[in-house]
Amino acid sequence: MFLFLIMAYLSSYLVDIINIFGLRSQIEASGKLSVPLIWDYLFTDGGPVEILQWLLLGLFVMTAGYLAGKLETTGETKKASFWMIMSLTGFLMLIEDAGNLRHFLSHRVVLLFFDGMTPVMITEVTYFILLGSIPIYGLFRYGRFIRNDHRTVLFLFLTLVFYGSAVLMSGTRDIMFWYQTAGDVLYQWTASLGGEDLLRLYEETDAYLAEIQCISLSYWFMDYLIEESLELLGASFFLASALSSYQGLKIKRNF
Repeated sequence: MFLFLIMAYLSSYLVDIINIFGLRSQIEASGKLSVPLIWDYLFTDGGPVEILQWLLLGLFVMTAGYLAGKLETTGETKKASFWMIMSLTGFLMLIEDAGNLRHFLSHRVVLLFFDGMTPVMITEVTYFILLGSIPIYGLFRYGRFIRNDHRTVLFLFLTLVFYGSAVLMSGTRDIMFWYQTAGDVLYQWTASLGGEDLLRLYEETDAYLAEIQCISLSYWFMDYLIEESLELLGASFFLASALSSYQGLKIKRNF
């Protein structure tokens, strides 16, 4: 997935920033994308990067569930319980990622009774805490039974790092408008690299987004480009952890 992300970033640099072969201009002229930028197309909600996340999470759910079943048949019930909890976690994460349940709760329910972004932030942070409590329980209750599988533990740790970073960012994104501030840095930096034509496109796109009452490009840089990258890496290592444990089980059974 690192290679995939590098390719995605490189494509964005070549097309969006330096306008190689005039591709950015052609995309803009075609009018087929409301935000005529490759990075937005790749990383937006329901875009290729997020669909790939869903695929990886789905594969993890099946692999972890299958692994739990295999471990149960060999009498390793504690390990089986651990991977069943992880499989459930992956399933709930897939539902959340594909259905945006937290946004439904915070924007469609909470905002009916409360005003402002603080109740929204509290709702989403609480949601993440409840979701995160499931794998944390699994780790504390059964984690000691997999600790000797060092590669699997490393992959799980990296899963926690990437998903934890994405969750922390998402849950705090409206505190002091830091997403907007951080996104402005990327906005100005890429505009300086792309020159006046890219800056003009940014300004026209922001005007269009404001007209339809949508969040700005600066915010999208964080919400899509950065967050989705972290989540893709998290999903990749989650699947890798289950595959690593299954490989270890196969090797053990061969002996």
